[in-house]
Amino acid sequence: MSGRPARIARALLSGMYALIKAFTRQSARKIVFLGRRTDELPLDFRMLMDEVTRREPDTEAVVISRLVKGERGEAMTFIPMMMRSLYHLATARVCVLDSYWPTVSMLTHRKSLTVYQLWHSLGKIKQSGKQALDRRGGRSAELADAMRMHEGYDYVVAGAEVWNPHYQASFGVTSEQILNLGLPRADYLISERGSVAERIRSAYPTLGRQKPVVLYVPTFRRGEKAAGALKLARALDLDAYDLIVKKHESDELLMPPQEHFTCPEFSGTQLLAVADYVITDYSSIALEAAILDVKTLYFLYDYEHYLAHNGVNIDLFSEMPGCVFQDTDELVEAIQGEYPDEVLRNYKNKFLFSDSGHSTRDIADHIFEVGELCRR
Repeated sequence: MSGRPARIARALLSGMYALIKAFTRQSARKIVFLGRRTDELPLDFRMLMDEVTRREPDTEAVVISRLVKGERGEAMTFIPMMMRSLYHLATARVCVLDSYWPTVSMLTHRKSLTVYQLWHSLGKIKQSGKQALDRRGGRSAELADAMRMHEGYDYVVAGAEVWNPHYQASFGVTSEQILNLGLPRADYLISERGSVAERIRSAYPTLGRQKPVVLYVPTFRRGEKAAGALKLARALDLDAYDLIVKKHESDELLMPPQEHFTCPEFSGTQLLAVADYVITDYSSIALEAAILDVKTLYFLYDYEHYLAHNGVNIDLFSEMPGCVFQDTDELVEAIQGEYPDEVLRNYKNKFLFSDSGHSTRDIADHIFEVGELCRR
């Protein structure tokens, strides 16, 4: 969609939305969750919804979540979900997102609706949103302007304060709109690691039984067929290591012919519970791994290309010295060698909370007190 069709669509949606608001009333007890990253209930949504309804059992919680990869057919199937969201945005007191949702940003809402962008990462390692306009890995500035990309947020829920300038640049918000509360998934990692590991080992009895587990989780690359998994599987001694390749749901990652695990019923976050090593590139799963002190290595085989087509916010080479590699053989040699634990500790101290484990509670506090959910 180009700028002109997007503006026409926005005008039509605005007219429909005005009618819906005119013939409905807002409920003080209603919260709507909107996501475009998975067809299932996202972990952060589930944990926050459980906390909210535990405190106020009469809360009406509505979830609309649909994986949208960007292909034309996928986008068409998203239209009914977007139309459905109009009614719930008109009748809810609080809206929580984990990605861009067109009707939230494109339309004018009741002043009493409070919108929280619960972005799906604990930091902003890679550039996105308004930072990546007119790049191959981002959106066109014309389309972003027409669709008011990332407009309309009252608050952005973020990780540690060190990331705030990058959240501001990505979403176009002020520092006062950023809530450094962390994500519910951080609580999940801390409290559920043991039980999740038990479930994974029950489903895959041979995984990690005799070999260290290497979890490869690359970031999403829009419009590219990434070859990192092929390179890693060719170089890694799979007689000595169990390899899990976990691709992004929207990605076209080239999968290796060598024997490996994919564990489709478990997310990358969950698989951290059994990983001895995590290999990633520009993904914020590195921050989740740091919460659990999982040995993390970066495989940046396409570093110059990625800088030109997307961009990153931190210099990984200087922040994680001895843990960042462009060459596959050097990466494998590092896996086989002694890991620099002090480097990971320094990274963790700089880029994560020192006091984590209560993000879900803190976000719910803000939703009730400032978002005024369940207040008359």
